[in-house]
Amino acid sequence: MSDGIPLLDDPTGDTPIEHDGFGAATGPGYGHEPTVIVERYPDGSLVSVQDTNHDGYADVVARDLDHDGIAELTYVDSNHDGRLDTVLQDLDDDGRVDRVLADRNGDGMIDYVALDTNHDGIVDSLILDTNHDGRPDTWVRDTNHDGRPDEVVKDTDGDGDRDLVIRDTDGDGALDTVTYLDAATNPYTMR
Repeated sequence: MSDGIPLLDDPTGDTPIEHDGFGAATGPGYGHEPTVIVERYPDGSLVSVQDTNHDGYADVVARDLDHDGIAELTYVDSNHDGRLDTVLQDLDDDGRVDRVLADRNGDGMIDYVALDTNHDGIVDSLILDTNHDGRPDTWVRDTNHDGRPDEVVKDTDGDGDRDLVIRDTDGDGALDTVTYLDAATNPYTMR
């Protein structure tokens, strides 16, 4: 194989295997399993699978749809528990991640979303499920793309409705205006 990326032997015998330098070079299950598996498809796209910690489970699965060497979609097992819990997307194929979706507490539900909406390499929108109930409860946005939050929206009581908005109304980088959207969570409402 010319690119030096080791491939796992397949049952059909169509995919060659390269020895990783450890253990015997012959026989079933010889040496260590290769750490990278690459599958090339007739349309030019490819999928690569990596086991970065040698536990036998995929830690990174990347998909290059247009065969330019840049993965447009990558799945990552960030905590090495055997489950792919983070998705990295390059939406404009420039080599930089534009969207991150993650299950940070391992419950199988996305609770972290980071977006680079103007493709400058800086996160300008963040959506969090901090109480892990399956619904977003915090939204942070950098609407003018200066690298500082301009708006924070919170669901403070966990009912699924946005209760509180904090904004930087004068663009100085300090959040200075608070708006309560729900009378039940507004401390200034008469009860």
